[in-house]
Amino acid sequence: MILSSTDTRRGIFFMLIASFLFALTMVFAKLLSGSMGSVEVTFWRNSIGLAVIGMFVLRKPIRNVGGKPLTLIFRGVVGTVALLTFFYTISATTLSNAIVYAKTEPIFTALLAFFLLGEKLKSHAVIAVIIGFAGVVMLSGMEMGYLHIMGILTGFLSALAYTSVRSLKAHYDERTVVLSFMISGAIIPIFLMLAAEYTTSEWFAFALSPFVMPMGMDWLWIALMGIAAAYGQIYMTRAYFYAKAGIVSTVSYSVVLFATLFGIFLGDVLPTPMVIAGGILIILSGILLSRQK
Repeated sequence: MILSSTDTRRGIFFMLIASFLFALTMVFAKLLSGSMGSVEVTFWRNSIGLAVIGMFVLRKPIRNVGGKPLTLIFRGVVGTVALLTFFYTISATTLSNAIVYAKTEPIFTALLAFFLLGEKLKSHAVIAVIIGFAGVVMLSGMEMGYLHIMGILTGFLSALAYTSVRSLKAHYDERTVVLSFMISGAIIPIFLMLAAEYTTSEWFAFALSPFVMPMGMDWLWIALMGIAAAYGQIYMTRAYFYAKAGIVSTVSYSVVLFATLFGIFLGDVLPTPMVIAGGILIILSGILLSRQK
């Protein structure tokens, strides 16, 4: 397929919309974190998204080749755990820090593709990975507390989910992959919230929080979060259809800017020079790695 300059501009425009919507999703998750745990936020995010995506499926039925059900389930479960750690990070730090941690995904994707898929890791990609990990060290303040572990785990699990998606493309409609993720993301939190009624754990604090009945404005934030997340996914998919993956991946880093601006509006503390430098290195690493796609 030959992409024209018009197609490329459309792809960039759609990715900017997607980044804006993903940043909004973070805002609503942050607002909800004051009244409920990250597990419940994950549940509502996927439940509303499931309804939205479901409407699109009804309009155009899904056709799958099939053949990799375990990989499909694995993608859903890993993606759900990544979302749990991500929403926990959002609740515990600034929006800019949370999204930069999540953006370590390309670093881990490159490493997983090398170790699991046998893809070559060129010298400039190795340099990009080193730059990225240097950024992680600076972003964490050279400390490795629970929050930082959750942030890095978000990037690693997201990369694991992304790597599994690449092996599913020839077998399933992309909507099937998204639905498997959202179904897992709605079911798994239910069991975790039930478990939280009977047990607690410092190590699994990100995955254990009891259900709290939403009140007042919570319902509005829940609806807006689910809609923003679902349409963000739709526009991101469109972006990859119209423009090259490397270009779209680079533009996707605009979510860091949107999240930072929204965070300041919500009252987030401005990052220190070291944190800013670490974030820049992580973004630079991701851009360099995205150019290889």
